[in-house]
Amino acid sequence: MFNPEHLVTLRAVVEEGTVLAAADRLRLTPSAVSQQLTRLQRQVGQPVMVRQGRGLVPTDAADVLVRLAERVVDLDERARAELESLREEVSGPLVVAAFATALRGLVSPAVTLLTDRHPHLQITLREHSPEESMPALLRGEVDLVIVHDWTDRQASPRTGLQAHLLGLDPVDLVTLRDEDLTTGPDGVDLDDLGGRVWIDDTPGVYSDWLLAALAQRALPHRIGATVDSTGARVTLVAQGFGICLLPRLGRDVLPEEVVATPLVEAPTRRIHAVHRDASTRRPAVEAAVDALSEVWRAREELPNSPAVAQA
Repeated sequence: MFNPEHLVTLRAVVEEGTVLAAADRLRLTPSAVSQQLTRLQRQVGQPVMVRQGRGLVPTDAADVLVRLAERVVDLDERARAELESLREEVSGPLVVAAFATALRGLVSPAVTLLTDRHPHLQITLREHSPEESMPALLRGEVDLVIVHDWTDRQASPRTGLQAHLLGLDPVDLVTLRDEDLTTGPDGVDLDDLGGRVWIDDTPGVYSDWLLAALAQRALPHRIGATVDSTGARVTLVAQGFGICLLPRLGRDVLPEEVVATPLVEAPTRRIHAVHRDASTRRPAVEAAVDALSEVWRAREELPNSPAVAQA
């Protein structure tokens, strides 16, 4: 019988393309990865990876074994779910990945609920962008991820994954309080923001929306900064460097000289909790989704306006 650990290692090498990258993903040494591949190849009786130029290319035998590895991981997950359901209390490890504002405004209070209710649950948190967390989920490195897309640019669900829509998160315009703005009853229209200096996010879903919206309107603009940290973007706004868009989820209290104003037809994020189909019956995953949903509902019961968000 093939060693499941060796199969998972082969799958990592095939997906990453190099032994070094696979070792980094598996948190092993390159030597350990090479040894596992050698043992697997010896057991198979034929090559599983062949060198092509500076890289490694999987053979037909590797393709067969990678498909087997995927089924092994799925069976392991389903068995773990059934075993955990036999326990009287929710316990065991749970790895959750989320983007920064979700960690701060959603996951953190949900973890507090989970810790109080299920003290034997061992929670590990990782900060990942949606672009990073979904592959990690598919690889089995995390159990639950919090991701987002836009209401007008919805991501297609991936095969083998189950998504739970938690709620909608509008984006506001963040400027100096005395910024010269034309504000209507529904807020500021993006069409009236030509000639501004923008503080953009690092490349991703959020930045893609802003750049596309500016280009579609042919608005003169300059991207003065590209900053990942929400706090750093707010600091730059407070110093008069430029303006930015910020979602409401996880937003810190804004400085007195900074104000958040609604946008007309504001971009709105959909926030999802996603796990593998095989995790559906895991009590830890079910408890985490319930806690996240509860935190979101409590958040929606508060007046959800920019003024309240900064008060």
